[in-house]
Amino acid sequence: MGLFCTLDLPKPIPMKNKLIQGINFSAGGFLFILGIMGYIYPEWFFQEKYDVLMPTPQSTTILRVMMGFMATIGLLWLWATRYLSEQRRFLKATGVMTLGFVLSRIGGLILDGWNQTFTYRELAFEVLALMVIFVMLVNTSKDHAKN
Repeated sequence: MGLFCTLDLPKPIPMKNKLIQGINFSAGGFLFILGIMGYIYPEWFFQEKYDVLMPTPQSTTILRVMMGFMATIGLLWLWATRYLSEQRRFLKATGVMTLGFVLSRIGGLILDGWNQTFTYRELAFEVLALMVIFVMLVNTSKDHAKN
């Protein structure tokens, strides 16, 4: 984690940094909850939402592994939100993660076809999240430069 942040004991956090911390926390919570839901109920998560068939126990296990990994990343994000002092810098990592989702969905549309209604909804949500992250980074850049 030294690449993005330094570990420090929690200190009082200025309001703008609380907003940044809230965005980071929301990203972690969202990943954790989706990961757990997909792990516990893979049939609902993949068949109902995405129309993914799971014809064998192996296919279900592979999807559970991916969702378990997503939940683990969410827990890591929640931990980092609580214990890392450089929340603005960590917000950049949240932006990179979100950009990865956006680019992967666009790649899926290009490679697998444009007729994917649910993908467009997720893409819209992720682009909106990316815009919020960008606005927060731009609006706090002057404050960050003073420190």
